[in-house]
Formats: sequence, C-alpha cells, structure tokens
Amino acid sequence: MLEEERCELEQLGDINSALIIKERQSTYELQEAHTELIKGFRDLSGEGSVIGVKRMGEVDEKPFLKVCEQRFNGENVGLQHAMLCSEWQKNINDSAWHPFKLVVSGEKMKEVVDDEDDKLKKLSKELGDVMNAVKTALEELNDFNPSGRYSVPAL
Repeated sequence: MLEEERCELEQLGDINSALIIKERQSTYELQEAHTELIKGFRDLSGEGSVIGVKRMGEVDEKPFLKVCEQRFNGENVGLQHAMLCSEWQKNINDSAWHPFKLVVSGEKMKEVVDDEDDKLKKLSKELGDVMNAVKTALEELNDFNPSGRYSVPAL
C-alpha cells in the first residue's frame, strides 16, 4: 500500500512538473503576442490614423498646447509647449512626489490625487485646465504602474 502511494505521488509530481513547464511556455507565448500586438498598433498608428496606442501615465499634450497658444506667439509656442510637457512629465515620473491621499469608499480604501497638493494648486493657478491632464496621468500611473512611476503602453 505504501508502495502504491509512493508511485501515485511520483506520478502526481511528474504531472505537476509537466503543467509548470506548459504554463511557462504559455506565459512566454502570451508575452510575445502582447509585444507583437503593441508593435503592430504602433506601426498602424501615425499621422491621420484612427488607431493608436495610449501610454498610461503619459501627460496629454493638447491642454498644454492650448495654453501655450494663448500665452505665446510665433516660434515660442512650440518651444514653450515642449518645455512645459517635458517638465510636467518629469514631475509625474518623480517617485519622490506623491500627491495622493487615501479616501475611504464603503469598505475600501483608495488613493486619489490630492487637489490640495502645493504643486498642483500652483499649476492650476498658473495654467488652469492643464492640471486635469496632470491629474489624469498621475491616476493612470497609480493604477497601471504604481511601483515603477513610468508610463506603460496599454491595450
């Protein structure tokens, strides 16, 4: 009886090993397919394309451009737009800056962007609606990649 149990245990060990190998192969295949999908979408997305890959945690440049067009003229618009977007993307990716607060919703606790953060209040006062683009990027980073604090492609 003990010998039968030992044989059965050995068979279960072999089956378990085979399943682990199969799971690793499947995971690898899924990662390859995911990478190819993102690459394919990037190839499809371009000027005038309907399809694009959204990078979660990347600041939306449109509100920045709108503000720059209102405040600056001529060649300065493009330069100021690039500088502002770059500066705020750098701030968003800075893991030392944590403009979040905990909010209790029902029985769950959730981190949300704190509108009373000094940097965000200053941004709102200086550039208005741009703050919403920054808040959205911060929320996306917190949801999709909180430990890394860098933008990631999402499908």
